[in-house]
Amino acid sequence: MNTTQSLRILTKPTPCKPSFYRLMAFAAGLAVLPAGIGILQAQSINVPNGSFEAQSGVGQPYGVNIFVDSWQKATKPAYFDFIEANYGFYWVQTAGVFLDTNPYGNRTGTQAGYILPYSQVALFQDYTTTDWNDAAPTHDFNAQFTVGKGYQLTVGLFAKNMTAGSSLQLSLYYRDSLNNPVTVGSTTITYSAASFPLNSSLNLIDYEVNVPCVQAGDAWAGQNIGIKLESLNGDGTGNWDFDNVRLTAVPEPASLGLLGFGLGGMLLVRGRFQRSA
Repeated sequence: MNTTQSLRILTKPTPCKPSFYRLMAFAAGLAVLPAGIGILQAQSINVPNGSFEAQSGVGQPYGVNIFVDSWQKATKPAYFDFIEANYGFYWVQTAGVFLDTNPYGNRTGTQAGYILPYSQVALFQDYTTTDWNDAAPTHDFNAQFTVGKGYQLTVGLFAKNMTAGSSLQLSLYYRDSLNNPVTVGSTTITYSAASFPLNSSLNLIDYEVNVPCVQAGDAWAGQNIGIKLESLNGDGTGNWDFDNVRLTAVPEPASLGLLGFGLGGMLLVRGRFQRSA
């Protein structure tokens, strides 16, 4: 199995190791909360404009809009000055959204996002980022790395007509005391024609970033979560298409057990009271 193929295997975030007593509580909770556990195990976190429906590509040339709500673009690197000066192609055009008129079968909404395979092209968002329309942060994305929870980022992704070896990185990060982004977990996808076959019916492929259960001593514990999609390398040929950015939190299993144990205890007390009445 090559590296690219192995990235497609969907896994779950590594849970915290519960103590023996918490395991006992978890077992008790299973007996009384068969439905509730499923709900609590995957807590969806809203990602603003996670399906890239804004701004609209309707009426724009080729259905493409270079303005993306909620997502900040990376600052132009020095090497791109040469491309702008000699080819008339501008950094602001390297990422945006498009109207998906030849639709991916599993696309959400009517649009998707794109990144061209040049180094350092990126879309990202966290609590302090801005977008094309907001000079100050809106704080719309307000989620933290909570102790006792693991995190899973899932992005539907496809690549077309690229040079072999072009790569894109998906990552979850936080900002340190100097406001620098620090990666907590990442997944790198490397393009090959075999990995992204151009069949008559195309579907986005889900790729994931998994962050193990956050510990109290982790530097990112309690920090705001950031999401980033970044082209690591490429010659500008082809494009990365993506949609349906999903972020979920998975609680520590023992926490579910404690909840179940508490409710189970209430049921036992209630039953004993009813029998004695």
